[in-house]
Amino acid sequence: MSQILEQLEINQTFFIQFILFGVFFFVLSELYLKPFQRLIEKRQQKLTDDLQGSAELLKSVESKLAEYEKALAAARSEAAKHFELQLAEIRIREEAEISKVKDQVKREYLEASKVLQAERTKVESELKLQVEALSEEIVNKVLAGN
Repeated sequence: MSQILEQLEINQTFFIQFILFGVFFFVLSELYLKPFQRLIEKRQQKLTDDLQGSAELLKSVESKLAEYEKALAAARSEAAKHFELQLAEIRIREEAEISKVKDQVKREYLEASKVLQAERTKVESELKLQVEALSEEIVNKVLAGN
């Protein structure tokens, strides 16, 4: 084995350097690598916690959105019912007003008809009187002229 080591030009300094390198690596890993590793682990844990928090927040937002949409649908339904009720009341009032106006128009029509009938009767009687007067005058002229 010593021949192989001599042929590879490996002597005691190699082993000492190897041990020093191991000690140096161990010291550096404890002083520099472990703090970075802990920092990376903390950061990973914070990211995991943030992801879980955001997932919970998203669930909360979705449930609030569902509640809002449900309340909005209920409010729309209630508003539609209220609108239909108001519309029905307005139609009833409208029908009542139309009925009143129709009754008033009927009364005015009947009164106008009565007035017209009275005027017609008056005009007919006046015409009869004038026809009788004309007839009498014609008879008198015919009798006087003959």
